[in-house]
Amino acid sequence: MHKRPNARIRVGHYHTLPSPRGNLYQAVRKILGMSRANMAKHIGISEESLRYRERTKRVYHLCEMVALQQVSGLSADDFMQLLNDIA
Repeated sequence: MHKRPNARIRVGHYHTLPSPRGNLYQAVRKILGMSRANMAKHIGISEESLRYRERTKRVYHLCEMVALQQVSGLSADDFMQLLNDIA
């Protein structure tokens, strides 16, 4: 008998989601070697907005993820590995 991998999609309320191991905005900023001020300017948001996204944000819109992948310069496979590492 073939066993299926235990890959569950967690469904539930926001407060029941597990805490991530990292932050996507911060991970991309570190890859680019930018300060928070330079990264904010580079992606067209305020530094305060980037600070919120790095410290508090836990759920990302697909358009954010696509934009961050493009900004990072990572291949699709490398970006997926980054997502897996910080999830």
